[in-house]
Amino acid sequence: MKPLPLSIVVCAVMTCPAAGGDGAEDTAPAGLAGKLHVVPTPIRSYRLLMMTMDDDGYVWAGSIHRVFHRYDPRTGAVRTIRLPYDATACACLCLGEKISILGQTYPRLIIYNRKTETFREAGYPSPRPDVWYGQVAPDRRHLYLFDRGSVGVIKWDSQTETGKPIPSPYQTPPPASGRIETRDNALWCHVWGPGAQYRPIGIARMDLTTDNFTGFYPFPEDDTGLKPYKDPESTFFLPYSLKGKVVPFDFRARRWCRFLDVPRYGEVFGFLGGPIVHQGLNYFSMSTYNGTKLGCDHKPFHFCNSILEFDPRTRRFEVLTLKAAGAYHQIAYTLSARGDFFATGTNIRESDGTLNAERAGEVVFWQTRRPEKP
Repeated sequence: MKPLPLSIVVCAVMTCPAAGGDGAEDTAPAGLAGKLHVVPTPIRSYRLLMMTMDDDGYVWAGSIHRVFHRYDPRTGAVRTIRLPYDATACACLCLGEKISILGQTYPRLIIYNRKTETFREAGYPSPRPDVWYGQVAPDRRHLYLFDRGSVGVIKWDSQTETGKPIPSPYQTPPPASGRIETRDNALWCHVWGPGAQYRPIGIARMDLTTDNFTGFYPFPEDDTGLKPYKDPESTFFLPYSLKGKVVPFDFRARRWCRFLDVPRYGEVFGFLGGPIVHQGLNYFSMSTYNGTKLGCDHKPFHFCNSILEFDPRTRRFEVLTLKAAGAYHQIAYTLSARGDFFATGTNIRESDGTLNAERAGEVVFWQTRRPEKP
């Protein structure tokens, strides 16, 4: 598969300083502006889902179409693999030779051996599993899976293919997602309200040494009385998804910090998702969704053809836009792996120029790795 000529890859950048630059430094890691390459693929999909990279450098991406995909970022080659089960491949997580596939309400973990090309299933220790997301543990043996249906966190042993439930002790809904923070030796669990309003309730810390929960921190309604964050090395950043704000949390001081307003909220985007961290910078997905049937542009909502880059050291935001003639690629999921950044985009532009978020469009990978010439 030929990559698109680099000369037609356009990265339109809007640089916007955030308000309240207390503690900002003059130097910072370089962002992705001008460093991304577009690689077309033969995949046609509504959109690809959560990705992983295996030890051989292949990217594995989920999909809603009872398939998942193996993508070679060096050449653009794709292999599409059909699931033998009636499940959505919501997320792919790789450990060694195994690709663990999370199927949302599908009641079992799907395990694909990428060497033998065989499938097997293993039951979750949950009466009502609803597993969308997970994290690979630092020991490279276990997975932490988020069961929003009943249990909370499942610690999965990839060698025995068994799971241990770790119920949340707090009187809240189970965590829906989370992040491993190696600087704090913790799994920080995100507790969001039910439904489509993305209402943040709080975050819970689970210690990775003991697998015990050690504290719950309610999400602040506003930042009245909160101080700016001081140290990017002790702070992570969460989206206030429908408010157009990024909310810092200092995990060493165990405190929420003053919110950061994202420029062009309500104009370019109405929703933030993510982030992932790549080389010290945070990358958020953007959507026109604003909690109603129509998006912030008063048209049917969709993910944008842009991602938001946030630099914690300078407190600067940049919107990176993927532009391609005759196409509009909605971008939802991103990945940082082996020093490279990847995003998937699906063309949702119809022939009449309208945007249709339900269109099974042409899929591209947007990546820092320069693809090899055919």
